[in-house]
Amino acid sequence: MITVTLFGAGGRMGRAVAAALAGESDIALAHAVEAPERAGGEVAGLPLEADDPRGAFEADVWVDVSLAAAACEHALRAEESGTPILIGATGFTARQSERLHRLGCALLIAPNLSLGVNLLLALLPRIRRVLGPGYDAGIVETHHRHKRDAPSGTAKALAAALEAEGPEVQVRSLRLGEIVGEHCVRFAAEGEEIELVHRAHSRMAFARGVAPAVRFLAGKRSGGFSMADVLGL
Repeated sequence: MITVTLFGAGGRMGRAVAAALAGESDIALAHAVEAPERAGGEVAGLPLEADDPRGAFEADVWVDVSLAAAACEHALRAEESGTPILIGATGFTARQSERLHRLGCALLIAPNLSLGVNLLLALLPRIRRVLGPGYDAGIVETHHRHKRDAPSGTAKALAAALEAEGPEVQVRSLRLGEIVGEHCVRFAAEGEEIELVHRAHSRMAFARGVAPAVRFLAGKRSGGFSMADVLGL
């Protein structure tokens, strides 16, 4: 049995992750952790514990779906304890990202845990390479009004995948209502347009990617990974 400590467990994404893991026969949630001001109550039958830098929160794998600053702190603590950590938080500054990538623990950073989005990330460089410089590329991402970072971490990752095979792409962000997440990648040339769209209708689209990532990380002591490594893309 693989045990998991979940940080950010009280948020909407955290609760979706807890629900997804509850359906796995080989994974058990050991700790559900939240910022002290949001602790209390239960998540997936576990008490929602207050985060504490002195807390061990021992488990085989840590999963973080909190906020960028908290995720950086948790990653440092994971390095100290030798615990592999999956980070699904977004909104990192360049300095925070650099700091994370210097850590010595097993670390998997996933701006988006959706299997569909990660397949799209793997396909985009090839599509742009085949289309060539005659096609312009752009991204429009839409999320709920509460999302703090713009562009989204996923949009940034999609842009990076495209820019690996061509010039900088345009990215536009919309924050509307309660839209869970939509990313539209468009290629356009004279007389032709290609559009690839990923729509998440619930947070379970992201949460389903957590279990395979946890299995992948379990037992690893070091290394930087992505969902492409988990899915063999």
